Amino acid sequence: MTKGKDIEMIRKKGFTLIELLVVIAIISLLLSIIVPAVKMAKRKAASASCLTNVKNLTLAWYSYQGENDGRFMSADPTATDAQAPWIRHPVREDGTPCLSNSSFPPVTDDDEKRGIAKGKMYEYGVDNFNTYHCPGDTYRKSKYDGTTFFRSYSLPSALGKGVSRFHQITSPSTRYTFVEEGEGRNYNFGAWEFYTPWDTANPYKAWYWRDPISINHGNSGILGFCDGHAEVHVWQDSDTKARIDFYFSNPSIHDYGFGSGGLNALFDILRDPKQTNDTEYMGRGWAVQSSVRK
Repeated sequence: MTKGKDIEMIRKKGFTLIELLVVIAIISLLLSIIVPAVKMAKRKAASASCLTNVKNLTLAWYSYQGENDGRFMSADPTATDAQAPWIRHPVREDGTPCLSNSSFPPVTDDDEKRGIAKGKMYEYGVDNFNTYHCPGDTYRKSKYDGTTFFRSYSLPSALGKGVSRFHQITSPSTRYTFVEEGEGRNYNFGAWEFYTPWDTANPYKAWYWRDPISINHGNSGILGFCDGHAEVHVWQDSDTKARIDFYFSNPSIHDYGFGSGGLNALFDILRDPKQTNDTEYMGRGWAVQSSVRK
């Protein structure tokens, strides 16, 4: 009799199928709430860190021109020392330059850091390498060597090609300096380019993407401005995010630019021509403004 009671007590201590299903359902519900919240918290933390990075870079850029008779650091990594390039391209430990289109050996974070250390920005005091990397910049991988990228930011080519002194920049609080670039080759190569309406190479005769940007923070990006401030900018057009996704899902177009060429021409055909809020915004912020419209 005692043995039967023991067996019945064991049975009572176990879960029924319905109870197990209820527990699983509760766990699933909790996960569906917690996981997105954790992702959102990480995204906000990355955005805050990125904003701090861009703020520090922008303030250093602004301070430099103030101490150098209005001359600013060049956006071009290949500029001469006299032109004060803000960074240099990655170099290997033996001093050999890294190529942007080579599969081997891969470009490492240390290679990129050595290039950064050779630039005027590092020399000027921005010597924490983490300042040059956005924590949210993790999804990009090179078309060639398959590695992720370290340097997340670039200066627009207009700062040095079009204007060479600070006093030539009208409305500096609206003209951007640092952008989050989304290059698909081995590293962010050169200065960040944007098509202008008066650019003879521009097939669209309108403000238009040329080099890729990154959207590392949901639907927003971080921009620095010529007066020394930085801000979060929310992208308005779904076309902007779709173009980035298209770019990174088609590595064959990475050598042709972000705005034209290769398979990207197909995207130009399919895109909504009414979605110009983001390109117009970036156009208004371009450091060179011309009255010539073709």
